[in-house]
Amino acid sequence: MRYWTTTDRPAGEQFSYWREVICEAFTPLATERRSAHRPSGPRQPGIESWVRSNALTGTNCAEVVSATQLITHGEAEVRRTDSDHVFVNLQLRGHCVGGQGDRTCLVQPGGFAMFDTTSEYRLEFVGEPATQEWHVVSFRVPRIQLIRLLADPHAFTAVTHDASTGGAASLVASTMMSIWKTVDTLDRSATEAADTAFTALLAAAAGGGDQLRDACRDELDAALRASINRYVVANLRHSDLSAARVARRFGISLRKLHRLYEGTGQSFTQTVMTLRVEGCARELASGTRLSLTELASRWGFCDLSHLNKVFRTRYDCLPSQYRNQAPATAGSAGAATTVR
Repeated sequence: MRYWTTTDRPAGEQFSYWREVICEAFTPLATERRSAHRPSGPRQPGIESWVRSNALTGTNCAEVVSATQLITHGEAEVRRTDSDHVFVNLQLRGHCVGGQGDRTCLVQPGGFAMFDTTSEYRLEFVGEPATQEWHVVSFRVPRIQLIRLLADPHAFTAVTHDASTGGAASLVASTMMSIWKTVDTLDRSATEAADTAFTALLAAAAGGGDQLRDACRDELDAALRASINRYVVANLRHSDLSAARVARRFGISLRKLHRLYEGTGQSFTQTVMTLRVEGCARELASGTRLSLTELASRWGFCDLSHLNKVFRTRYDCLPSQYRNQAPATAGSAGAATTVR
C-alpha cells in the first residue's frame, strides 16, 4: 500500500506537493484552487489531503480525500501521458462536476463516472459543507482492457452512473468497495480474478455489447481449459483420461469439452497424448531402469508399438534411441508443453 499525505508538510508547501502527488498516483493533471473553492474567512495557505494506493494486476486502486478544487487533464497533460487508462471515480463524500468532450456530468455520493486519459477532461470536486472535504475511491483501468468490450467506445465517459438505482451500476460500486477493502490481502490468483471481474462489470455498466459477451465466454473457456489441463497432468498415470470421463468429471458435455480446444492447435485427445509422451520422455531422460514396455503401460499407451509410433512423431526417434542419448537430450525433455 502506497500512501501520500500533505499533513506533514508546512502549510505553504502543501498545495505544490499535492500537485506532485496526484500526478504520481494517477496521471498528469493540473490542479487549481480558485477563490470560490476556498472557505470564507481568513485565507488558509495549505490544503490537507491524502491518497492511499494499491494495485490488482492491470488495474490500480486508490482512495483520495482532499479539499474543493478544479483538476484538469488538458492538452499539455494529454501530451505528457505515457500510458492510456480509464479512471472510474466513485464518489463517497462531496460531489464532482466532470466534463469530457461535449458531455458534462454531476456525480453525487454513491455514483461514479469514467474519464479517458487519451483526451482532455476536467473534474471540479466540491467538498461537503460539514468538513469542506471530498472523498472518492478511484480505479485506473487499462484503456484497451475496457474499450475492447464496449459496443460504442466513444460514448461512455462523463456519464453519471447512480448506484442507488440498482443494476450494473450498483454492482460496480459495491465491487469497487469490496476490492478496495481487501486488495492488500489478495494473492495473485485472486487479484487476477478480481481485475477481470471488475472490468467485465464496468463494461456492462458502460454499455458492453456482443464484444463483452464473447470476451467473457472466451475468458471462462480459457480458465476451464486450464483447469482440465491441470487435472490431466496430475492424473496422467493413474486415471482414465478419456474425453467422456473428463467431461463427466467437469460436469460438461462431450461436445463442450471438444469445443474448448478448438483454435488451440491441438484437440483434447492430442493434448493428452502430447502430455503423456512428454512425461515418458522426461522419465527416460532421468535414467529410469523400467523397460520400454513398462514405461508404455505406465504412461497410458496401449502397448510398446503405440509408444514407438507416438514417440517418433513427437521426437523424431524411437524411445530406445532417445534413452541411449538421454544425457544430451535431457534439457529438451524438460521443455514440456505449456499447460493453460
